[in-house]
Amino acid sequence: MPPLRFARAETLLGPMWVAETDAGVAAVERGASLEAFLAPLRRRFPRLELIPADLDLEWLNDAVGGGQLPRVDLRGLSSFDVRVYEAVRGIPPGGTATYGEVAGLVGSPGAARAVGGAMSRCPLFPAVPCHRVVRASDGWSGWGGDDRLKRRLLETERSLR
Repeated sequence: MPPLRFARAETLLGPMWVAETDAGVAAVERGASLEAFLAPLRRRFPRLELIPADLDLEWLNDAVGGGQLPRVDLRGLSSFDVRVYEAVRGIPPGGTATYGEVAGLVGSPGAARAVGGAMSRCPLFPAVPCHRVVRASDGWSGWGGDDRLKRRLLETERSLR
């Protein structure tokens, strides 16, 4: 049975759980218990063996600061979510796109609300930089329930450009 390796990391944003397959990062979760982190992975990757591991997670803090994003494993996600996450990974550090703009990028103009749903379900922040997607009306929305964090991340990325 192929492995799905997981580890806990201390990051600039606090503790995070990370899971990786041979294809790339499969999930990242901030503030969850181990069981809450593993439960969706068991459903998404039923044929992989969950194995605690010592992972190289230097990319986490780099990605939070707008650095290079790691490879990701998007298996088990809906085709719409995959298209959205791939489009969001293309937004440059410090840049933003509205939910409507992302909907257009994935060939679904008018699906801004569906993009918002995909962002709220995203299991891969910061490998998918969800904070770069903003509301058209005021540029901010309750990303992860923390608008201040969203602003801080974007300001950090912009200062490093």
